[in-house]
Amino acid sequence: MAEQATARGNEVDRRTMIVGPGMSFSGDIGSCDRLIVEGSITASLPKCQHVMIAETGVFSGHASTDNADVRGRFDGELVVRKRLLIRAGGHVSGNVTYGEIEIESGGAISGTIEKSENSNPVSMMLPLSA
Repeated sequence: MAEQATARGNEVDRRTMIVGPGMSFSGDIGSCDRLIVEGSITASLPKCQHVMIAETGVFSGHASTDNADVRGRFDGELVVRKRLLIRAGGHVSGNVTYGEIEIESGGAISGTIEKSENSNPVSMMLPLSA
């Protein structure tokens, strides 16, 4: 039983990418279920379910996700198919497309912002084979 629980725990870990505080990452991320940014990341993320940017987190680049929870900073192109939540102290700037948006008092958004006409907007970041 302990081995099965450990295997399940590792499965969950394999689908979650964490860029911890004080760390930086630059590159392409093929896909992940959940990305947690506590440090700094410059990346292209064409397919993800949940992006969470902590108070100390900074994401620069392109991301396409189902849901985004921003407490830190996002700069670039962001496509959120479902819900974009910008928390107090969070800031999103660049080209932003969203299905649903919530901005807490103290949160900010700037740039080109548009609501998606459907729940699955086409993104230039998605691979042609998808």
